[in-house]
Amino acid sequence: MEEEIIVKKRYSIPYEMFGNAFSTFQKRFVYPRNILMAAILVIAAVLNIINIARGSSSKIAYFLVFACLALACVNFINPMKLKKNLMESIKGIEEDVFEMTLSADKIVIGTVLEPVSEEERQKEEYEEVFEDSAEGNGSSEEIAETEIYLNDGIIVTDKPEYFMVYIKKAMFYVVPKKDFSEEEITIMQVHFEKTLGKNYRKYEK
Repeated sequence: MEEEIIVKKRYSIPYEMFGNAFSTFQKRFVYPRNILMAAILVIAAVLNIINIARGSSSKIAYFLVFACLALACVNFINPMKLKKNLMESIKGIEEDVFEMTLSADKIVIGTVLEPVSEEERQKEEYEEVFEDSAEGNGSSEEIAETEIYLNDGIIVTDKPEYFMVYIKKAMFYVVPKKDFSEEEITIMQVHFEKTLGKNYRKYEK
């Protein structure tokens, strides 16, 4: 029996929106842990400084102060560097088309792959050998799909301009609201709140 579809829509993700979503992701799931680690390292550095002030001239104490402070800085530098590299790698994301299908217990998000004619694509060696079986490949639109089940491992952040679907300790997806009607957005909000409970987090402007 085919599962009933609640909302289905295609969309594209503006470059700036993805950057904003990644910042939201870092603030919510990365920086709290990094701040805690940095605080522990700073405390360790202070304790070693106190030890030095009390008369310790051990080279290890000086090294520990330097190492702790350096690692504390790394906890803030790495996320910024990661975002910069990621944004460089996704330039042109606006041209990609995605499709989201929401049903009772899952979200299916896919990348729409445009069809490519046989004349345009280069045949791999295995295609040349098995030409008959490969016949027709690439002649129709394909969608590379990912199924995301709405369970305790999923957090949906509802921002004014988009939904961010976070799979714990894995990755996140951005679903812009610009391509959805007000009715569809409301349906999605109600469904996420009902299905995810506290794992649905709405942020007002």
